[in-house]
Amino acid sequence: MTRADNGNNGNGRHFKRGMLVIVGTLLGAFFFYLAFRDISWQDLMQGVRQMQPIYLFPAFVILLAIQLVRALRFGIIVSPFCRLGIRSLWDVLNLWAAASMIMPARLGELVRPYLLVSRGASFSSSFGAVLVERFFDLSGLLLLLAVILWKTPQIPKIYSLVGEVMLAGMAVGYAVVLLILARREAAQTLVEKLLSWLPARAAGFLGGIIHRLIDGLGIMASFKQVLVIFAYSVLLWTLFSCMTYLFLLAFAIDAPFLVAVTIQVFICFGVALPSAPGFIGTFHAAGRYALALFGIQAVAAVSFATVYHLFSLVTCLLLGAVSYFTGDFKFEHGIFDGSFKSTSS
Repeated sequence: MTRADNGNNGNGRHFKRGMLVIVGTLLGAFFFYLAFRDISWQDLMQGVRQMQPIYLFPAFVILLAIQLVRALRFGIIVSPFCRLGIRSLWDVLNLWAAASMIMPARLGELVRPYLLVSRGASFSSSFGAVLVERFFDLSGLLLLLAVILWKTPQIPKIYSLVGEVMLAGMAVGYAVVLLILARREAAQTLVEKLLSWLPARAAGFLGGIIHRLIDGLGIMASFKQVLVIFAYSVLLWTLFSCMTYLFLLAFAIDAPFLVAVTIQVFICFGVALPSAPGFIGTFHAAGRYALALFGIQAVAAVSFATVYHLFSLVTCLLLGAVSYFTGDFKFEHGIFDGSFKSTSS
C-alpha cells in the first residue's frame, strides 16, 4: 500500500470519527433537551437537595464490586489469546470506563483493544472480545428483566407475557451460540445467506460486526466457559440494579426492584447510542423516561438521573486516574482524538 493510500485511509477514518462526534453531540443535545425541557434550575436544585447522601458509600462499594466482576469476566473472554493478571485487568477496565466518560460517540470502546495490543494481542481478536462482552451484557440484562417481568405478580399480565417472550428469545440466542461453538463455518455460511437479502452497504456493515462476533465466540474453549461468562453477566447487572435501587432509596422513591432493572435497561440502550462525552443527555433522558413509566414526577426523575450520572462520571474518572498513575498502562498520545497508541511500561 502506498503512502498516498495510507493517507487517504487515515483521512477517511478521521472523517468518520468526526462525523460520529458531530452526530453524538447532536444526539446528546437533543436528549438533554428532552430531559430538561420543562425543569427549571430552581426545581432541579430543590430536587437534588432531597437526596440522602448516606447512600453514596454503599453505592461506591457496589461500584467497586461491579468493576471487579467486569475484570474477572473480561479476563475469561480474552484468556485464549491474552492472559492478564487481575491487577492488569482491573486497570484495563478502569481506564476504559474513564475513557468512555471522556471520549464522545462511543470512541472509548477502542481503548481496551489498544491496551490489549500493547500486551501482544491482535487488534482484531481484542475487538472481537469486546463485541462478545457486549453480547453477554445484553443477554444478562435482558434475562434479569425477563425473569422479573415474568415473576412479579403486581404488574399487568401483558408484562408477564413479554417476560416469557424474552426468555424464549434468550433460549434461541444461546442455541445460536451453541451452533457457533460447534459449527463455526456453518454459522458463517448461514449469516452470509441471510445478509445476501440486504442492500450491499447494509450487508457489509452488519456482516463485519457479525463476523467479528462469530470470531470472538469462536475463540472460546467450551460451552461451559460460555455459561460461566453468562453467570458473571447476570451477577454484574444484578449489582448494577442494586446500585440503582440505592439511588431510588436515596431520593425516597418508593418503587419495587423492577423499577431499578427497567432503569438499567433504558440507560443501557441510551448510552449505546453515539453521544456527547460522559453520555450527557442520553443518560438523563433514559433515567427520566424510565421513571415516567412508573408515574414518577419529572422533577424527581431528572434529579435522580442527574445525581446518578454525576456519581457514575466522578467515580469512573477517579478509578481511571488511580489506575493510570499507579498501573503499567500508559498512552503514547492523547486519548481524545481516537488515534492514540498505547504502551506498557
